[in-house]
Amino acid sequence: PGREEAEKLFGVSLASVHIQPVWIQVDNHSDRSYLLLKPGIDRLLYSPMEVAYQLHADGQERQKMEAFFRSMEFQSPVQAGSKVSGFVFTRMDEGYKVVNIDLLGNHDLKSFTLLVKAPGLVTDSSQVDFDHLYERWTDIETEEELRRLLAAMPCCTTDRSGEDFGDPLNIVFIGDRHTLFSALLRAGWKQTETTHAIALRKTIASFLFGSRYLYSPISPLYVFGRPQDIGFQKARESISLRNHMRLWRAPYNFRGKEIYIGQVSRDIGVKFNRHTFTTHVIDPDVGHTRNNLMADLAYSQMLQRLSMVGGSRLSTPEKTYYNLTPDPYYSDGKRAVLFFGSKPTPLDEIGLLKWESSVIDVLGR
Repeated sequence: PGREEAEKLFGVSLASVHIQPVWIQVDNHSDRSYLLLKPGIDRLLYSPMEVAYQLHADGQERQKMEAFFRSMEFQSPVQAGSKVSGFVFTRMDEGYKVVNIDLLGNHDLKSFTLLVKAPGLVTDSSQVDFDHLYERWTDIETEEELRRLLAAMPCCTTDRSGEDFGDPLNIVFIGDRHTLFSALLRAGWKQTETTHAIALRKTIASFLFGSRYLYSPISPLYVFGRPQDIGFQKARESISLRNHMRLWRAPYNFRGKEIYIGQVSRDIGVKFNRHTFTTHVIDPDVGHTRNNLMADLAYSQMLQRLSMVGGSRLSTPEKTYYNLTPDPYYSDGKRAVLFFGSKPTPLDEIGLLKWESSVIDVLGR
């Protein structure tokens, strides 16, 4: 449930203490019992008594709350032939939430990954009609044709006019949107809000007071004549220190799967700008950030294959390029290509597709 729905259900604002209830129903048609492993949904979940405490209830009011939240909690096990429903109390996520359902039986495990929209956050992707971005889509079938296509795509982002180049386009994601979102959210990435009044106030407060703002907006950059379709970030303790990425849906599919091109970089500080008050300073070694992203998403268990392809912009200390801030950056001119699938893939089963460079050689630099 969203914030308002949860308040109607529970009679109190769980969102005010950053608690998000997740409703689950398990209909067990088998002949064995299953235990819901709740830490799979959130390893730092809240117990019913803790929820009551966080709401600052005292005395008899707290006892009533504790009993109420216990009655609303999902109760395991789910016996053979039975149906059980209830809530698990988790930390707040906005935009989308990945819900991992792990049901443990006797020498048996049933696992499901659900991507659930969490109402309330206005994101870049929520403003995009992905099904109607282009009049037609081009289907790519062979890996060699895909390699040539990716190497020929634009090298860099641009400004609104398309005349000045910005950050290099150094990543490609291939997979359906549900799987991509799940992989990023499982790895701790958060969607970014669009730039609006409330988001700006939260951003300024995070900058001035050092507070953590997990969904802070990122400035628009342009590819295919439009700003990013999807924005994600992974923040440290403030918005001054964060990894962020922008993704654009390309007008191509590879064997029926969507293709996204994008850029990833790391903010390492802020500086003053006469046009926008402040702007972020990026880590010049964008290749290092790209390589860490590949390794980071390998742990999502949804990354099936990796490769490297040319097409990004080569920038060296001898011949250095700048983004729109302008900050210098250094890049080997390669973009990482990440293939995603819904089937869990252990680290030792991730395939390495050798095109122009060995992934192992690049990651080892």
